Amino acid sequence: MSEHGTQHGEHGDPIFCPTNAVLNLLSERWTLHIVRALLDGRRRFNDIARTQGINPRTLRERLRALEEEGVVTRTVVSTLPPHVEYALTPKGEALNGIFEALADWGRMWMKPKGAELVGEETLQPPVLGKTDKLTRAG
Repeated sequence: MSEHGTQHGEHGDPIFCPTNAVLNLLSERWTLHIVRALLDGRRRFNDIARTQGINPRTLRERLRALEEEGVVTRTVVSTLPPHVEYALTPKGEALNGIFEALADWGRMWMKPKGAELVGEETLQPPVLGKTDKLTRAG
């Protein structure tokens, strides 16, 4: 199977599986965390590394791969000192539905007994210290 979800059928003909393509793109460690962080908007490299707990080398590799796939854009901001910001492209923003589905599934199946859902009603922050649209109670 190739990186992009293409397999070969009985006669060697290429067969494209969109699910495999998405899984191959997003299954590297930290990739989903990076995309989720960028769903909140444009972020600096060090901000992503710090809030997500990702080492800089791994983050650089994942961001580069996402940029090559057209999921993320990298912008050098000409300030003093200059800095780099990352943002989702429309292709990356289209992944939001996947995260909404994961949040719905998590609310239904992963909530520990006695735990409250993070949301507008509880005003309790999640592990990373902020509430976002994906962790709010339905």
